[in-house]
Amino acid sequence: MASTATTRDLIIKVARKLFSQQGIGNITMADIAEAANKSRRTVYTYFQSKEELLEASIEMEVKKISAACTRVIMSNLPPDKKIIKLIFVRLQSTRSIVRRNSCLHSDYTLIVEHIRKSFDAKEIALFRHIITEGKQMGLFNTESPDLAARFLHFCLKGIEMPFINGIMSRNNDDKFVHAFTEKVVLSALGHTATTNKQ
Repeated sequence: MASTATTRDLIIKVARKLFSQQGIGNITMADIAEAANKSRRTVYTYFQSKEELLEASIEMEVKKISAACTRVIMSNLPPDKKIIKLIFVRLQSTRSIVRRNSCLHSDYTLIVEHIRKSFDAKEIALFRHIITEGKQMGLFNTESPDLAARFLHFCLKGIEMPFINGIMSRNNDDKFVHAFTEKVVLSALGHTATTNKQ
């Protein structure tokens, strides 16, 4: 017999697949139950509505982004490499999720903003951690790691949609975008190697 967590996760994964293929408006709870090979009663035991299921599926996606970012933090990369990798892991993970859920565009955007408040706080904390580490190692020369982390977070949110939609790389290849981002971010953090070149 499947555990409660396994059944819940299965229902979320099935619903997410159906939503991403057909959109939330074209799917019923009965469709989800059938695709998951569960009774409607079982589905309703875990979720009261498909909107609640959509929210749970987006939470699952946000957790994936968070786990990918945490792996970067736990890596042995130096802080200057780590912060650039974190930015692109986050952007690429978000782009992958949005594209996979393209049928959900309006629903997705509204619910993501609601769900990602705790993720946003975690992202700022991750940036702060790397910037503080870099400052302690003499790689970054910024007066306030906290302010720098918040600024970087909001800049990242600003370029999210252009990156997802390919606008950032439409006229420039990925190498250029990566190199340009690295130069801008590291310069803003007072990266010692960047400062010494000037």
